[in-house]
Amino acid sequence: MKGYIRYFIIFGITLVLTLIILFSNPFLGTYKNKMTIKYDEVEEGYRWEYKSKGNALKIIKEKDNEWVFKPNKTGKYEITYYYKNEEGTKVTIYYKFRVFGKRIFWMEGNAKGVLNYPNPY
Repeated sequence: MKGYIRYFIIFGITLVLTLIILFSNPFLGTYKNKMTIKYDEVEEGYRWEYKSKGNALKIIKEKDNEWVFKPNKTGKYEITYYYKNEEGTKVTIYYKFRVFGKRIFWMEGNAKGVLNYPNPY
């Protein structure tokens, strides 16, 4: 029995660390019931457009460069925003979300053309 004590200690530490990782918040953001993405005013001649993939979120409000989402069903949702004019795209911003019940988890985000971009709230 003495030879197994260190294995029980290692198992216990591993179990505790696993539970901490599972129940901590490794996501970029967590939202309950709804989430908003809003961009600043646009320059003259530019506009924000988007393409989405998935049906886990549903847009319930879309006005003045502001989009409000609510959970639709459990699953994945990806949305890419394009800041563009007739000449081309100046900025591209990508978000990836997962929905579980009424909770929205922001899993990934990146941008091209800017150093930082608005976080959903």
